[in-house]
Amino acid sequence: MKTTNHNITIDKTSIATQPTDKEVVMKKSIAMRFMFSLAALTMSVALLMPNPAMAQNPAAIAVRPNGEVFVVIEGPNNSLLAYHATPGKPFVAVTIAGEGTTFSAPAIAIRLKDPVGEVDVVAQGPENSLLYYHSPNGSSWTADTVAGSGTTFSAPAIAVRSVDPEGEADVVAQGPSNSLLYYHATPGSIWSTSTIAGDGTTFSAPAVAVRSAHPKGEVDIVAQGPDNSLLYYHNIPGGPVVVVTIAGDGTTFSAPAIAVRTADPVGEADVVAQGPSNSLLYYHSTNDSTWYTDTVAGSETTFSAPAIVVRKVDVPGEADVVAEGPNNSLLYYSATPGATWTADAIVGPGTTFSAPVIVVRKAHAAGEGDVVAWGPGDSLVYYHNTPGSIWYTDTIATF
Repeated sequence: MKTTNHNITIDKTSIATQPTDKEVVMKKSIAMRFMFSLAALTMSVALLMPNPAMAQNPAAIAVRPNGEVFVVIEGPNNSLLAYHATPGKPFVAVTIAGEGTTFSAPAIAIRLKDPVGEVDVVAQGPENSLLYYHSPNGSSWTADTVAGSGTTFSAPAIAVRSVDPEGEADVVAQGPSNSLLYYHATPGSIWSTSTIAGDGTTFSAPAVAVRSAHPKGEVDIVAQGPDNSLLYYHNIPGGPVVVVTIAGDGTTFSAPAIAVRTADPVGEADVVAQGPSNSLLYYHSTNDSTWYTDTVAGSETTFSAPAIVVRKVDVPGEADVVAEGPNNSLLYYSATPGATWTADAIVGPGTTFSAPVIVVRKAHAAGEGDVVAWGPGDSLVYYHNTPGSIWYTDTIATF
């Protein structure tokens, strides 16, 4: 505690004297009472405030051909956890990797062949490495290092090819100095690395899709670029990488998401991202170069990175988008080509504390939308509905 000297003037001569012991004791007593009162006030305010859930990395979700849903998350103490359930059954928890292994949101893909039903997961590992896990049954997991220390500075994204070459896993992530790196490997082979874009180009986790046609085997990547722009990269195997600016400076304020249509219209790339003033923007292109923009939702509607999926059934061609809404709500938007966007609340305020993820089933039950997000009290919550029905809610786990 700081004490102030007294100044006494004698015959116009100033003499500095220290305070008496009694004065020091009195000042210390007053200061201590003030500090205790401030601490008590601070504690009272803290007790009156709600206890928000911890900000969490989003989960990832995919559905196997037999209808089994898989959800993967970064778990407590930087572990990697999976939860899986067949329709009508409870979720089963599996530890993919233990504590100290996982330092980002994971990404997931499920193979339709080579081998059928295999679950592939990628995540940022210790010391900014990139790790890949795969399992034929969801219970026993094999780990591989895609890239070593100092290579990975975002959550990765993954897609598994059905063609050119069949079964190849393609992974993208932000690299050192805001670069964009691409990794690929066929089953049993080593991982190959390419630089998609150099230093100072990439300022979010990227998203990736691989086309089965139009053109066959083309890889499409989107990421937030410099000055909050939105960039799109595409190439066919063996060809050069072509970069296109989807939207210029000051347009993009989240990691984007991408889906490529197989119909309505065939080959169209659909991209969504959080826009200025917490809006939600949708971009689409059929020729990779000319992009059109629509506002899904206006200002102060969107408070997370969105996710997108395009339906193949119920209703074919419909784009479904989910994002965290105002006051930690969870919002769902849908539109068929050329139609206006329809907004629905999956759940209301105080329910959602991460970017959500979405998948739409082709079977078991066809057209069902499955959504996962972090909920109140550090819970992981699963929402599902079939078109025209209400949303049902299940708590997968609480931490």
